[in-house]
Amino acid sequence: MSTRNRTGSWVFGVAVAAAVASAVGLGLMQRWDGMLRFAAVTVVLLLTRRAKVPTGFVAAFAVLVLLAMWGSVQHWYAQIPHFDTVVHVLTPGSLAAVAYFLLVDARLLPDARETGAPVRGWAPVLWVGLVGTTAAVLWEYYEWVVEQISPAGMLVGYTDTVVDLFAGMCGSLIAGILVLRWARRRTGS
Repeated sequence: MSTRNRTGSWVFGVAVAAAVASAVGLGLMQRWDGMLRFAAVTVVLLLTRRAKVPTGFVAAFAVLVLLAMWGSVQHWYAQIPHFDTVVHVLTPGSLAAVAYFLLVDARLLPDARETGAPVRGWAPVLWVGLVGTTAAVLWEYYEWVVEQISPAGMLVGYTDTVVDLFAGMCGSLIAGILVLRWARRRTGS
């Protein structure tokens, strides 16, 4: 295993341990909502690692999901200026890259390392961008539902939604470029 893969595996392992510790700690404090969120994150992380997702991408996803979840549990979105925008750039992009590799593994999308024509070679950027943008849209639906059910629980508006969608799309396109660069390094293109 290369040094890069060992480092990614180590980062991923620490992130999973942090998610488990967060769930346990929040449970001991009887913060059930946060405990359930981190338990769900732990399950998602373990499932992504079982698939053939490159170590660096799954490690980045793990760290960014933990950051987003702690931001939610600790209310950093309201307390730290621009935290929301940064998370909306990074998280959908990392999710989209992981989802792309999961779809490749399921043979629903072509592997970027196996494409031949130059135009087709850019397909991962499009696919990752579309998956991440879709994730950003679904998240905004979730925020809307929460706002309807508990108006005091999440104070968002039109501008927040549009900025979040744009940030998610940009982050996903950047992640698509990173997937393409990763694939080209693997094939020597």
